[in-house]
Order: sequence, then structure tokens, then C-alpha cells
Amino acid sequence: MLRQFLLLTILFSTVSITSCSEYAMVVKSDDYYLKFAKAKEYYLDKKYYQALPLFEELISFFKGTNLMQDILYYYSYCHYQTGEYLVAAYHFKNYASTYPSDPRAEECLFMSAKCYFDVSPSYMLEQSYTEQCMESIQLFVNTYPDSKFVADANKMFDACRQKMEEKAFYSADLYFRMEKYNAAAVAFDNMQRDYPESKDAELAMFMQLKSDYLYAVKSIPGKQPERYRTTITAYQTFTSRYSNSKYLDEAKTIYEASLKNLSKIKTND
Repeated sequence: MLRQFLLLTILFSTVSITSCSEYAMVVKSDDYYLKFAKAKEYYLDKKYYQALPLFEELISFFKGTNLMQDILYYYSYCHYQTGEYLVAAYHFKNYASTYPSDPRAEECLFMSAKCYFDVSPSYMLEQSYTEQCMESIQLFVNTYPDSKFVADANKMFDACRQKMEEKAFYSADLYFRMEKYNAAAVAFDNMQRDYPESKDAELAMFMQLKSDYLYAVKSIPGKQPERYRTTITAYQTFTSRYSNSKYLDEAKTIYEASLKNLSKIKTND
């Protein structure tokens, strides 16, 4: 048993050394056609880290030749497969714009969008990559409306839009929790305008009403009448749209408090 284990260890070590020696030989070789063949072989074997530097070297040597399209295609995917999504996005888009008549241009433009989708973060974080993904998807769908990738592209777009919607509500709610009530009211209003079909539209409108009220309460006396009137208008809009809302009782309490406070201010004047 020990003898078999030692033989397997020696065999594995020999294979590893041979493999490393072969790769070193390919890297040092001046035969660029050999390098291309081996780079493609490494790629197909999913040895992307070995293939990547070879394809990178081949770009300058084969520039302007018929092999360039293959090299750039595999080079882009090597970056994608090694997790370098932003670099991959650039090269995929570059491929699609450089070789628009190539059959793989469609796939590459889709992959450019997918790269941004893969780096799009949680809705709680900054969403520039999500926005870039949506723009890239729109470009792809406009360019290839009948593509086999359109269904997947639309799913990614819907996921991005959902994330942007969640981000909008989260940001507005964050203003509220920080007691920045005017900013919260504006943000909740914008969220409803941008995402009128949102499942949180009712809550957003109620939170806008609540923010308007608390903003009025915390305002200087000279600004309070106008801001209580804004709250009253917000209540009327809310109840006309959501007459059976589960937030109706709390909304009515806010409305009555606004009327009472406004009446006190007028009496004092």
C-alpha cells in the first residue's frame, strides 16, 4: 500500500513538473503559431490563467491578421472566466464594435452587458454598475432585437430595475431614519414617480405624508403653516388613491394633528 502511494506521488509530481516545463517552454517560444495553438488548448481545458498571458502577447503579434478575431474572442472570455468582469466587459464590447459583421459580435455584446450584471452590487450600495448594465442591455436589444439572448437580457434588465427600485426606497427610508424629513419626502415622491407600479408605492406615499408632517413639526414657526398645508394635501392625495389602506388610521391621525396645529397657529396670530 505504501509502495503504491509512493508510486502515485512520484507520478503526480512528474506530470506536474512536465506540465510546468511545457508551459514555460511555450511562454519562451518564438513560435507564435505554437503559442496560439497552446493558448486555445489551455482555454478549452479551462486553464484560463495559463491561456490569458499567451493571448495577451498574441494580440500585438497578429494584429491585422485573420487570427485576430479568434484571439480577441478567447482573450475576452479569459478575463470573464478569471473574474475580471469590468475588463471583460470592455473587451467584449470592443469586439462587437470592431467586428460587427462577425457571427460572434451578437454574443459578445450580450456578454458585455452580463459582465456589468455580474458586478452589480446589493441594492444598499452605489448602483452605477447596475445603471451601466441596463444601458448595455438596452444597446444590445436595440442592436439585436431578434437575438436568442434577448430573453435572458430582459430577465437581467428586470432584475436591475427591481434593484434600482429597492435602492430608491432604501435611500428615502434612510433619509427618514436620519431625520432628514424634507429630503425623505422628496425621495419618496421621486420613488413613486420613477416606479409607479412598485409593490411599495402605497407605503412610499404614506411615508411621504409622514415625512411632510414631521418636517412641519420641526420647522421654525414662520414656515409651519405652509408645511402643514402640504401635509394636509398629501393626506388628501393618499386617501383618494388608497381609500382602503392599512395605513389609513395613522394617516388620519397625522391629518387631524396637522389641522389642529394649523388652527393653533392661526389663533396665535
